[in-house]
Amino acid sequence: MAEMIAVSLSAKIAASLSAPAAVELSSLFAIRSGVAAAARELDLLRAFLRFADSRRGTDTPAAAWIDQVRDVAFELEDVADEYSFLSGRGFVRGCANLGAWFALSRRLRRARERLRELSVAKEEYDILPAVASAERLPAVGGSATVISRKVADTAHFLGEEEIVGFAAHRRLLIEWLAEDAEPRRTLVAVLGMGGVGKTTLATSVYKELAASFHFDCAAWVSVSKNFTTEDLLRKVFKELHRDVHTGVPTEVDEMNYRSLVEALQGFLSKKRYLVLLDDVWDAGAWYEIRSAFVENGTGSRIIITTRSQEVANLAKSTRIILLQPLSEKEAWTLFCNTTFREDTDRECPRHLELWALKILDKCSGLPLAIVSVGNLLALKEESEFAWKNVHDSLVWDESSDHRIGQVSSILNLSIDDLPYHLKRCFLYCSIYPEDFFVKRKILIRMWIAEGFVEEKKDATMEDVADDYLDQLVQRSLLQVIRKNEFGRAKRFQIHDLIRDLIISRSAKEGLFVFSKCTATFEANCNFRHLIIDQCRFSDLPTPKLAFLRSLHGFKTDLDASLLSQFRLLTVLSLWYIPTDKLPSSVTYLLNLCYLGIRSTLIKELPHELGRLHKLQTLDAKWSMVQRLPCSITKLKGLRHLILLRRQAADFRYQFPGKSVVLPDGMKNLTCLQTLKYIEADEKLVRSLGSFKRMRSLELSGVHEGNLIHLPSSISKMSRLTCLGIVSRDDHVQLDLESFSPPPLKLQKLTISGRLIGGKLPSWFGHLSNLMQLQLHSSELKEDSIRLLSSLPKLVDLSLMDTYKGNSLTFAAGCFPVLRKLKLQDLANLTHLEFQKGGLVNLHRLILGKCANLMTIPQGLEHLMHLRNLKLSEMPSELTENIQEVQELEGNHQDAGHTTIVKVICIQNECLLEKKIHTNLRTLQK
Repeated sequence: MAEMIAVSLSAKIAASLSAPAAVELSSLFAIRSGVAAAARELDLLRAFLRFADSRRGTDTPAAAWIDQVRDVAFELEDVADEYSFLSGRGFVRGCANLGAWFALSRRLRRARERLRELSVAKEEYDILPAVASAERLPAVGGSATVISRKVADTAHFLGEEEIVGFAAHRRLLIEWLAEDAEPRRTLVAVLGMGGVGKTTLATSVYKELAASFHFDCAAWVSVSKNFTTEDLLRKVFKELHRDVHTGVPTEVDEMNYRSLVEALQGFLSKKRYLVLLDDVWDAGAWYEIRSAFVENGTGSRIIITTRSQEVANLAKSTRIILLQPLSEKEAWTLFCNTTFREDTDRECPRHLELWALKILDKCSGLPLAIVSVGNLLALKEESEFAWKNVHDSLVWDESSDHRIGQVSSILNLSIDDLPYHLKRCFLYCSIYPEDFFVKRKILIRMWIAEGFVEEKKDATMEDVADDYLDQLVQRSLLQVIRKNEFGRAKRFQIHDLIRDLIISRSAKEGLFVFSKCTATFEANCNFRHLIIDQCRFSDLPTPKLAFLRSLHGFKTDLDASLLSQFRLLTVLSLWYIPTDKLPSSVTYLLNLCYLGIRSTLIKELPHELGRLHKLQTLDAKWSMVQRLPCSITKLKGLRHLILLRRQAADFRYQFPGKSVVLPDGMKNLTCLQTLKYIEADEKLVRSLGSFKRMRSLELSGVHEGNLIHLPSSISKMSRLTCLGIVSRDDHVQLDLESFSPPPLKLQKLTISGRLIGGKLPSWFGHLSNLMQLQLHSSELKEDSIRLLSSLPKLVDLSLMDTYKGNSLTFAAGCFPVLRKLKLQDLANLTHLEFQKGGLVNLHRLILGKCANLMTIPQGLEHLMHLRNLKLSEMPSELTENIQEVQELEGNHQDAGHTTIVKVICIQNECLLEKKIHTNLRTLQK
């Protein structure tokens, strides 16, 4: 953690010192050079910080040294940000505030003196650089690793009643290991977050197969984070000889790597073997030992359990099991089996059910947590008072009761394994309330605003941050809740226990404080990030929060007078705030890089918004902002501008949204990458040619007059991947043929409006990167749809009020990779046909408001991979036909070809929804 602070500070100082303003004043007080020198000194301590961090749990002096270095680092960060703030006011105002420069110079001098003292003191604490102390250095997370191994070992001795929720996975694992006829050595991976039951499942199956004589020999080995190749090979060798009468050769402990590999190859050469490698953190572990596992055509199997998607990918995608937390029913069964194991019926007494459910809710379906708390409750008196005490004191912390502490120790291993750049990004995720869906793009933009992301060669900061997110998902720390149709994650969630851990860790490091309903703070706290959930801002003790860097408010009353106190604020994010005006005090937050007022009732932005020269993101989606102040054209560093106005001052309703008018002079904002939901006029369309970095553009109000200039402007956007064009009204005819060169890098395209002649432009056939296409009111002819059918990457197609024909046929070979097809408001459509060999990868089909489509589409049974069929406000004749077929099928469905049909209809102004499971093969009959 301390190393993370040091690196973060170095990056921030580099950015601050690159600003040219007030250089004369900063040079006069030697602040610029002093801050840079302090950053270099702190950077020299990084190796020592890494070593001390590894001993934090077992070495009190080292922990104290780390805390003091952290405090100095925070003070230096304050100086750097204060320097940046004062520089942002310009030379004239800076001269008028010489007292602030003098004070800053004194603070810097004291911080540097303290840093030098701590650098000397490290020798007193026996703190060595990490490289030099490698032999003395205990394993990172050493005590946690020991606990993890003990928990893994107990998996060998669990009874059947303690293994709950894995029945289907267990059958599949046995099938892959013992019933698969593949003669080649095969890897099988069990993937999931810490504590989810990977070891329990794999060990249960391993024990059964090892005892069944299906394999000639078997070995179960815990790999863990800290291993040496030779030790790992010795463990495997000894395990394989566990049941050999002659025992383990005595010389094995003296063997080197080559001898161990040769010995294992010789022993396994003609055997069918089963090996379980438990808790593998690094794919390199397998690459270093795989040569020992001979490929002898006997059908040998190797199981790997891991928290890492990268490691799981060592196995084929069809040989990976992903474990999720238990369902409520499964969690209850495991809880009762553990807590009441000595009772014959293993049932929870009725008077304890309420507290049992509350305690179980805190476990969030994680088997390790359920078993740990169950073991604790088994020792308690069976009274409401005793169980209430357990509930109220239940904190997932390593300092808790041993049975509870082991849960956090094992989960913390995943966090400790993160490199510094991922760790600070992940800890930042604690800004979100419980069960909040984290939006990918918003989180990425906040990371960039905070200075957590560095731009790399040939990649923007957004690309780098996107990779960070992917790595956190790969490590099972973030759960993907929703993906778009081309497989990219859009929404994430953090498991409740992991969230509790990062909140606790962040608070201990003085980084975050999370407050719900009532804001409480420790004396002399120096928190950098504040999250207020359903609180009143007026309750905040502002003197203690002068060095706040980010403020996140959820459903919270906004007290305008407080914002001016947070002068070093970098991120201001407000959600569901009832106020209608953003206070002018925001414009004095000169370090502000991110301003989010998404889903608020704010109608007006301050006229002097242009003072915020460092602003990178302005997100006002689903606010009530109608137009932007003219001063926004001064924000030359703005990267993302997202505007979409809600029409009603009611948080329950937001659709439909309206675009927002921009002022003249937007051509100055040459750093823009995202410009969404804005009203097009001729001046704006002309200025779009200045946005050469544009990636995502959404325009409304397009008509013949401004469309003339659009092709020229868009042709200059060489990085454009997302484009939306919405016509002003039904009378506008969109002529898109003149786009030259066309935007060939497009991945997502939305067109709403009549296309001239009912035809797509000829260049559509060259959009080889296009993945998602939405066409509204385009009046297409069938030959234009055929033009789309050969696009090689198109996975999501929506045709809404865009086809006037009576019949629509999807021919053999068309849309080879399409996964989702939506046909809506096709008023004339009476016949829909899917020929064999077309749409071979279609997973979702949505039919909506096609008033004359009364018969089941012909050839529906040819859609062999169709999982979901949604019928929304379709004729009753069609939905009744499908329901009748389902009733005739009864219980004789082929589960392998079952499709879920969701029927949505409106009766008496009420929305009704019904799900049907049916077989497409019998549906046509």
